[in-house]
Amino acid sequence: MVNLSLKEKFAFKFIFNEKRIYQRWYGRFLGFGIDYGRLKRVVARISNWLQWCDEWTKEGDQLYKKAEEELINGYEIKAKALFHEAVGCYHVGQHIFFIDSNQKERTQEKARISYKRAIDLDNEKERPIRIEIPFNGAIVPGYLRLSNMSNGPLVIFINGMDNIKEAEGHSQGTLFQKYGFNFFTFDGIGQGEMWKAMKFDEKEYHKVVSVIIDWFEKQKIYDIDIKRIALVGFSLGGYLAPMCAAYDKRVKCVVGNSGVVYIGGLAGLKKLNPIWQRGVTYMTKSETLEEAVNSFDWDIEDSPNLQVPLLFYHAGKDEVMPSPKLHAEKVMKWARGDKTLKFYEDAEHCTMNYLDEVFPEIVNWLKIKL
Repeated sequence: MVNLSLKEKFAFKFIFNEKRIYQRWYGRFLGFGIDYGRLKRVVARISNWLQWCDEWTKEGDQLYKKAEEELINGYEIKAKALFHEAVGCYHVGQHIFFIDSNQKERTQEKARISYKRAIDLDNEKERPIRIEIPFNGAIVPGYLRLSNMSNGPLVIFINGMDNIKEAEGHSQGTLFQKYGFNFFTFDGIGQGEMWKAMKFDEKEYHKVVSVIIDWFEKQKIYDIDIKRIALVGFSLGGYLAPMCAAYDKRVKCVVGNSGVVYIGGLAGLKKLNPIWQRGVTYMTKSETLEEAVNSFDWDIEDSPNLQVPLLFYHAGKDEVMPSPKLHAEKVMKWARGDKTLKFYEDAEHCTMNYLDEVFPEIVNWLKIKL
């Protein structure tokens, strides 16, 4: 556990609770397979933020053990569901738990192991395909979901600050695959499985996406129309996806949701909630914000102007970014092609309380643009 400031100790003990914070995350947690009753039971055991990762890890361990028992009894369908829900519990536990990187990484590794156990129970046609793509001496790890449609388009999902390909990437992959899209989810530099190998550097991220597209162009074994590629990103990915599309002309359209498209240097980082400040130093493997700012500072208007269609979501009650309206205005000014701004006045970060409308809309829009 890292040393906490007095402000952090106060926030994590008294402010981080269900009424103020946790309930805002429920839409995300339910989205990757955690039962609402289980969610409420675990949260009820947590009196302050410092217990968060430990309690969720214990819940994941119990589900993992039950899954193994069901396999012994011959109940593979139930076992697969339990392994996936264990992934969800592990991910919730390590999600933005930047105050203890060792605990966070142990729990995240459990999520990866449980995910592998779950997908090993899929039949071969449904099973996500593990892909490893070389990048600057490291490996970009990802999973490819193939649709059952011949020569279908490819959607590449770009993670937010603390998404992992086994949780959000899997649940979104299931949705897009259902509607005929091939779907690739990956951990980029400073994210998930790749965090140990390479720290986050905003200036390098678009190169990762271009290397991924290069790799798919060279593959002949998958029935994918490589001339129809879309990027989709939420939160930090809501900035990274449009930015990467601006650099790589092979991308035909892009969706960004609640993208943090402007930082504002060190002063901007210091305006962030303490938990997100911890996220910045974690991703960049820095000790201080002063050290991290070189890798975590940008203004989307400094990137090449986007020329392809953009669908961008703005949440009026976004608690993550200061001045959320500024980000929407900036991205609309910067994008030069066909662009659509969807504003949800009472939505929370990544429109989490409107995903029942947002996801079908994204699918419809991509169907039209691709």
